[in-house]
Amino acid sequence: MNSLRMALDSITEKKGRSFLTMLGIIIGVTAVLVLVAMVTGYNSDMTAYYEKLGVNKVTVKLSWYDTSRATDLMAALYEYAGEDLSDLVEGVTPDLSTRLPVQYGGGVAENTTVYLGSDQYAACSNYILESGRDILPFDIENRSMVCVLGAYTANNLFPYTDPIGKTVTIGGYPFLVVGTYYQKDGGAEDSMDHMAVVPYTVNRSLLNSDRVDNIVVKVSSSKNVDKVMSRLELWLAEQVDSGVGEYSLEDGNSAMAESNDEMTSLSVVLGGIASIALLVGGIGIMNIMLVTVTERTREIGIKKSIGAPRREIVGQFLLEAGILSSLGGLVGIVLGFGLSLILGKAMYGLVVLPGAGITVGAFAFSMIIGVVFGIYPAVKASNLQPVDALRAD
Repeated sequence: MNSLRMALDSITEKKGRSFLTMLGIIIGVTAVLVLVAMVTGYNSDMTAYYEKLGVNKVTVKLSWYDTSRATDLMAALYEYAGEDLSDLVEGVTPDLSTRLPVQYGGGVAENTTVYLGSDQYAACSNYILESGRDILPFDIENRSMVCVLGAYTANNLFPYTDPIGKTVTIGGYPFLVVGTYYQKDGGAEDSMDHMAVVPYTVNRSLLNSDRVDNIVVKVSSSKNVDKVMSRLELWLAEQVDSGVGEYSLEDGNSAMAESNDEMTSLSVVLGGIASIALLVGGIGIMNIMLVTVTERTREIGIKKSIGAPRREIVGQFLLEAGILSSLGGLVGIVLGFGLSLILGKAMYGLVVLPGAGITVGAFAFSMIIGVVFGIYPAVKASNLQPVDALRAD
């Protein structure tokens, strides 16, 4: 307790110098927490983006050497998934889209993304019906000129009226609005809500082609993705003549997984770079502790002359270094949390705070840095000879 009191007295006696000594530790801990938190926030933002797109999807990509002998696999895959994969798959839809103006009266929603989908498009793409009805199998079979509007498109064209039952013009063709989707991406012009979906069987009208070469299969759970890909591989091998065309399967979760891996690596790199500031702070502590030893040489001589053991001298200076680094770490944690909260809201609109693991790790590292860099000054103080120390001015 006596050593603790003396250490605190030494720190509080020279407040300005103590603060400057802690400043490197404060900056280091703050930088580590803020940088790692920002990477975490970015990762959360990207994960939310992928989830809006819809996760657990497998994309079937077809290419044909001889288009005259190309096979229309959409209807066959739809049937196969509904019968043989019904316990693993939630839906199948073409991956077809184009950008066209959608008009109603004098209003125009320019550059609207028009998706050509099946009756299972909403399930595959994570849209939820708000009003009216969705695309039905009947619409697919009969090439019905109907559409379902995204939140932005509906609000832009029909700000004060119910769009259900109205006729809009898409690519010069009239389409009956039969439903609208809930807003899922902020409802802005450049969001996923600036869209409309029509039956894919009207693709000859809008795309001048009736081929479907990209098909999305929505899997019920991430744990079933590999199983579904294996089953699709076998099925496609039977359906696609290798002399006519080829196919490939793409795991829709791989992009999100790669993004998570990249952000984890970036977090480690940035945290390591920020940790350099902690090392600089440790050097600052060592420098000040050496100055403290010089200033307190006479005090050390008196202690040693009355029989104080070396471990007591070493312990006193190590305790002081540990307190300085710990206080710096605590202040850095407070600043790190505050800045992370402010920047997270400003950059991502999210509450982003450092995790418990990185917080405890940064504090422990700061304390260890202080003690490690305090060893040399403490040992130097303990090695002073009493006679030499008492002669010091």
